[in-house]
Amino acid sequence: MIKNKIKDFLPSIIAVLIALIIGGVIMMTKGVNPFTAYIDMMRAAFYQPYPRSPLFSGLANTLFIATPLIFSALATMVAFKAGLFNIGMQGQMIAGGLAATFWAITFKNYVFGNVLVVIIVAVIAGFLWAGIAGFLRAKFGVSEVISTIMLNYIMLELQNFLLNGPLKDPASQNTQSPRVFEGARLPLLFANITRQNLNFGFIIAILLTIGIFFFFKYFKKGYEIKAVGQSDTVAENAGINPKYIMFLAMGIAGACAGLGGAERVLGGASEYSYTELIMGDYGFTGLAVALLGKNNPFGILVAAIFYAALEVGGQMLQQRYQIDKDIVFIIQALIIIFVASENLFKFMLNKKKTV
Repeated sequence: MIKNKIKDFLPSIIAVLIALIIGGVIMMTKGVNPFTAYIDMMRAAFYQPYPRSPLFSGLANTLFIATPLIFSALATMVAFKAGLFNIGMQGQMIAGGLAATFWAITFKNYVFGNVLVVIIVAVIAGFLWAGIAGFLRAKFGVSEVISTIMLNYIMLELQNFLLNGPLKDPASQNTQSPRVFEGARLPLLFANITRQNLNFGFIIAILLTIGIFFFFKYFKKGYEIKAVGQSDTVAENAGINPKYIMFLAMGIAGACAGLGGAERVLGGASEYSYTELIMGDYGFTGLAVALLGKNNPFGILVAAIFYAALEVGGQMLQQRYQIDKDIVFIIQALIIIFVASENLFKFMLNKKKTV
């Protein structure tokens, strides 16, 4: 079983190595020793970017950036297990973040505005927003790829409307919300040492990773989602309701993404305010992380940290070696191309066998 797992992840490992080699060749054309550069990148990502930086500030920053990627990639994975291709994590993260922000600035008390209640609100918002695509697929056969892309645009416009209207901070000239209630904020982890915003959201991400692993391995609904993903016709013949399972899978995926959106706001990514750029492109990057992690919860955890490490290390690369940070983007893109190519080759081989 362990050998099979290693075989599953071997293409991803090879893809990373090839991408790093190509990245190293590009560095050499710039007169930079790639071995030294990569060592410095890893030191910046997992220890400290500069000698005078706080201890383990690099590691804390890497884990902070990895946190939303974990939530987003898990959302991708859950939908994929049901045979659904969820492109809507960005919108689902925004839905969770906006819902958490609205609730945390409306109920400024520890009864209704505490962090647990706010997180539940964000999870429900993500579930319902993704559930729209699940319902359209189950009821009318509408492609979830198209519906989730359209829902992304709708949510993005809704975000812009709210940040320039009902949620706008009247005391600020920037496009942002007021700061959320203190009782709704996630506790920071080792902030007095690292001076970074690594927060309890990372612990939640780890717990969610473990929970999803057990959900698909030991729970009935997890089995039913996988069964529908393999063949909805066979699953229906076995007494499973594919339409309900598709809706449920998309809803759970949205809940994961919504939780990630709430973490950005409640964890202090923008000083506990919702800003128009707070979600970055975490929702879209989650697709790449899920692909690299082979749609395995623990593979996703490792892939998310690796992607975040490249991001943090790339910042140091640009400042110390005067190398364009685009090299990091090239490496990330090459990794995905090689992993996707491996899946394409598998598809072509299987097709040849069936002919």
